[in-house]
Amino acid sequence: MAVASDRLDLKLSSDDKALLMQAATIEGMSLAAFVRSAAKKQASEAILRERQLQLSQRDFDAFHAAIHEPFRPAPPLEEALQRARSQVKRA
Repeated sequence: MAVASDRLDLKLSSDDKALLMQAATIEGMSLAAFVRSAAKKQASEAILRERQLQLSQRDFDAFHAAIHEPFRPAPPLEEALQRARSQVKRA
C-alpha cells in the first residue's frame, strides 16, 4: 500500500461532515480513512464506466458480423494494392 504523503483539503458543511462522521463510525474507520475509501471507490467506478464500451443491439450485431466475415478491401484500397504489387519487384 502506498504511503499517504499528499494532502487534499476539503471544505464541508456541518451537516455533510456529521453525515460522513456517522458513517465512518459505523464502519469503524477514521473520518479521513472513510472519505479516502469512499472517494477511491467512486473514482474507480467512474473510470470503469468510462472504459466500458456499450453498444446498442444493432451496433453489436454489425460489429459481430464485421469481425466474423472475411476481410474484403474496399475498391479504392484494392486498386492501390494492385498498383503497389505491380511496382514492387520481389527478389
